[in-house]
Amino acid sequence: SSLHFSADCNAVLKALQPIFQEQGMTETVHNWEDHGYLATYIKKNGSFANLRIYPHGLVLVDLQSYEDHTKGRDEVDQLLNKVEERMKELFHGNIKRVKRLPAILRGGVIDRYWPTADGRLVEYDIDEVVYDEDSPFQNIKILHSKQFGNILILSGDVNLAESDLAYTQAIMGSGKEDYTGKEVLILGGGDGGILYEIVKLKPKMVTMVEISFDK
Repeated sequence: SSLHFSADCNAVLKALQPIFQEQGMTETVHNWEDHGYLATYIKKNGSFANLRIYPHGLVLVDLQSYEDHTKGRDEVDQLLNKVEERMKELFHGNIKRVKRLPAILRGGVIDRYWPTADGRLVEYDIDEVVYDEDSPFQNIKILHSKQFGNILILSGDVNLAESDLAYTQAIMGSGKEDYTGKEVLILGGGDGGILYEIVKLKPKMVTMVEISFDK
């Protein structure tokens, strides 16, 4: 969770300290003359919080809970609600922005978080690992998503999902090209989706040429 405002760092720390102390959390505070405060709070059950207060008016609250998912989420929500309420009281509602991010589930049996090519993190509703093997060239994963169907991931990069059929069809001409009885050349067929779809259209011959790694 993050809050933007303009205020004295020490005042913010003193206002928020009781919230964490009421939870029976052990406190450690680090302060820098020009860089604000970092306070850490540790609970007996292993949960902990980092409270970072910056002089320019940014407060970051990071919480990690080791309880089961539902109980841990409720615990985090309650604590963040108290932090936001106390901040609004302290500054009489004069806070520019409050942003609360959803919890990241770490250490799960199935990894749901995958980066995009432009550096963003996407959470998929993955419920099954269909395939996971190392080829001589790369790691190959096929994960099943309730929303997107099977997803192909090569060495950690999301390549294609069953829901991307429209992309394959667009490459083939979106039905404008008649492949019946024709000889077709596919250059760089990758996942084989074009080949799989084009044989349904009764071509005479299909040749797929892919990059060879043989020396």
